[in-house]
Amino acid sequence: MSKPCSALARQSRSILDRKPCDILRRRLLKDLGLPALALLPLSLEAQASESAARDEAWPLAQSLQWFQGQSLSYRLRGQANMRWFGLLLYEARLWTLDAFDSKHWADQRFALELVYARSFDGAKIAQASLELMQAQHGKVTERDRQWLAWMQQSFPNIQAKDRLLGLHQGAKEGCRFVHNRQVRLDIPDAQFAKAFFGIWLDPRTTEPALRRSLIGEA
Repeated sequence: MSKPCSALARQSRSILDRKPCDILRRRLLKDLGLPALALLPLSLEAQASESAARDEAWPLAQSLQWFQGQSLSYRLRGQANMRWFGLLLYEARLWTLDAFDSKHWADQRFALELVYARSFDGAKIAQASLELMQAQHGKVTERDRQWLAWMQQSFPNIQAKDRLLGLHQGAKEGCRFVHNRQVRLDIPDAQFAKAFFGIWLDPRTTEPALRRSLIGEA
């Protein structure tokens, strides 16, 4: 096979490999209520305006102060914007201890902070999260029903500039969810915690570039 043909074949296989993730991502974003016209690329001015509004809502210094108030010695490991066709959905920040090992992330304590740029329905966030967890861990009816119930209790309706924080308590301790400054729910289930945070941190994530930025390997 000639080099151009070989390159084309590799590109075709790559497209086919990405297709299931792309389909899932598109459907979940549609389910979250994002209008099609809003998926057009934004101008640099609009992106800058979004960034300024987000920073005003939850600057890094304020988040660090919150962790210190909880006696958590976390530092910012990495951050990244979650966008869809230029539309900013949220900024993700990973806060860890100095000795954080990304290869064994599920065994360690850390915090994942999402600062939202627009409003979302809490029930839809819970459902979309469940489907992303199922994509990695399969479907188990009773387990999934419990997971969904926990997330429905944890995720309120989100407004622009809101912060949703997930505290991973370690390999066997489960997790805690905080909306802005209010604790929503403690979930003492390590399997759930691993599956939920794996949406962003597991190598099987649908957003590998975002993962690399969060763990500081971009």
